[in-house]
Amino acid sequence: MSDVAAGLVLRAAAPRDAEAIAHVHRESWRTTYAGILPLAVIAQEGGSRSAATWRHRLALDAPEAATWLAERGGTAVGFASCGAARHRLEGLEAEIYSLYVLQPEQRRGIGRELVRACARHFVRHGHFGFYLWVLKANRARLFYESVGGEEIGAKTERLGLHSFAQVAYGWHDLTGLVGG
Repeated sequence: MSDVAAGLVLRAAAPRDAEAIAHVHRESWRTTYAGILPLAVIAQEGGSRSAATWRHRLALDAPEAATWLAERGGTAVGFASCGAARHRLEGLEAEIYSLYVLQPEQRRGIGRELVRACARHFVRHGHFGFYLWVLKANRARLFYESVGGEEIGAKTERLGLHSFAQVAYGWHDLTGLVGG
């Protein structure tokens, strides 16, 4: 556990945190993707971010995988899930699968600390670079650039009947993230 800001605690998540993570995940989908994705897609995909899904995922986390939970006053305000890359991209062997912070808590350093926690986890497991995917229309791209991510790839993904452009951000040197 570590204090990262006034009243904020960052810790490894456990299966007992599944409901809190699912809440952050669903609420973040609703607020982050409004105006980017069709409402039907948000409702469908947001609904699939259930506590049961997260409980199962957390119980099965492989040694190289981790989910970090950010809490303020004992309430979950953000999380990041990371582990071995699902596909190699520019030789990077690690990936952040998801990173969400509740909208009222954004721009307070929580996202940065979650990225740093993932980077430290990767280094402990012998990975010195990672990547993540973000919707091209998502303003979070500016955040990822501010923490050192560089655009390294692009793809189109389908959600239901809709296609959406995605961009990969990569970090080839984790020195700045794991230090300090």
